[in-house]
Amino acid sequence: MMQDAFFKLDPRDGFVVTDANYLSDFDRQVLTYLYQPLMGTGAYSLYLLLWTQQSVAQKAQPHSTLLALLNVDLPTLYESRIRLEALGLIKTYQQVNAAGRTFTYELYAPQAPNAFFNDDLLSLLLYDAVGEDRFTQLKTQFRLHPVHPSADLEEVSLNFLDVFHVNSQLLNHLPATIAEAKSEFKTQPQTTQPQLDQRATADFDWPFFKQQLHASFVSERELDQYHDQLLTLHALYGLNELELAQYVNESINITTNKLDFPALKRLVARQPAKVAPTTASTAVPTPAPPTATKDAALSKNDQQLIAVSKQLAPVTFLTQLKQQQGGYVTDSEQRVLERLMSRHVFADASIINILSHYVISVRKMPTLTQAYVDGVANGWLQHNVTTPEAAMQEVKSFYRQKQTPKRNTRSKQPIRKETLPDWAKDGYKAPKQQVTAEQRAAVQKRLAALQDNKDGE
Repeated sequence: MMQDAFFKLDPRDGFVVTDANYLSDFDRQVLTYLYQPLMGTGAYSLYLLLWTQQSVAQKAQPHSTLLALLNVDLPTLYESRIRLEALGLIKTYQQVNAAGRTFTYELYAPQAPNAFFNDDLLSLLLYDAVGEDRFTQLKTQFRLHPVHPSADLEEVSLNFLDVFHVNSQLLNHLPATIAEAKSEFKTQPQTTQPQLDQRATADFDWPFFKQQLHASFVSERELDQYHDQLLTLHALYGLNELELAQYVNESINITTNKLDFPALKRLVARQPAKVAPTTASTAVPTPAPPTATKDAALSKNDQQLIAVSKQLAPVTFLTQLKQQQGGYVTDSEQRVLERLMSRHVFADASIINILSHYVISVRKMPTLTQAYVDGVANGWLQHNVTTPEAAMQEVKSFYRQKQTPKRNTRSKQPIRKETLPDWAKDGYKAPKQQVTAEQRAAVQKRLAALQDNKDGE
């Protein structure tokens, strides 16, 4: 992930900020309360900073400006940017010329609260991020309270023409300047919100599922409203049409005859995961280090793992994998998988199974954590992983890097041998020296001089 960030973004790259929508203080409130729990504080700070840079960044500035103002490193900045892109808050455009690379960041206003809560993907992510109680508080906070006229409540507002008087001739023949302004400010449809990838649920027969609920109290219209969320539960837990219909029936509020979707989620999560019988075709292969061959061919063990990952739903696969190791799937791990599925990051759910196997069996981590899984998923997406086979190649590349011997850059220093002086060696005897008559006379002379100095004192 860090290497990808340095490859796709450089502090010297320029950036320019422009806006596709008008941004207001109310948009800031929506961003703070509804979007920040999804994107995190880093992406939230980046969006607000880019918002302030609209009037400043008319000429390209280096990304080092953003790094200094946010006090973050380059991988953190890049991660924040792609989160904003995924939520439809910015679009990124790139231009490369002789002067270097420049990015244009086009800001989009957040969805209005009514559109946000009607978006299945966004509302489900918010629900998972803040919990049911906080989700209910936010829903109440942003709910509008329009006035409904009644017998004792009469509207007395005046209309436009009651107050303002406009020349009717000018209305029939608008000045050219006004016609030009109308064309310049023409509203363009916005299509930046994430959409459900239908490839992830191609094996689910939606009409047959609704047919199983004809005798229930829930209406087809209400089921269609929960279409994306129900398909997410199907893909995550491996529920077929009959099983999901049974859970829906058990989650209908008998007072309102409406589907209680939070209760449905809790009910499905509480059920023991379906673990396939341990056979040669469905058993998760015993973890074995992938062979780091140069041709990157998939081994028999790799192919068996891919075959099993295609047969089992993510929660079922993880449950069987953890049971083989003497563990169990925690509630937080179920939420990690649910968030990954609800974002529709990978069209093929078997890739999520390969990811789980990589984290638990290869990296030897006891549980799936949100931060680590997001990091691996982002890295695989940036390497265009769209099949379980490509995911296995990513795992094998990890082993190739791990097995590459590191060069020892420290040069060997010569060993210094300490030589002892002769007097320090065992059995040393001082050599005898012959004293001449002249040397003896000089010593006696110095002794006599010292004695004279002593007597004089």
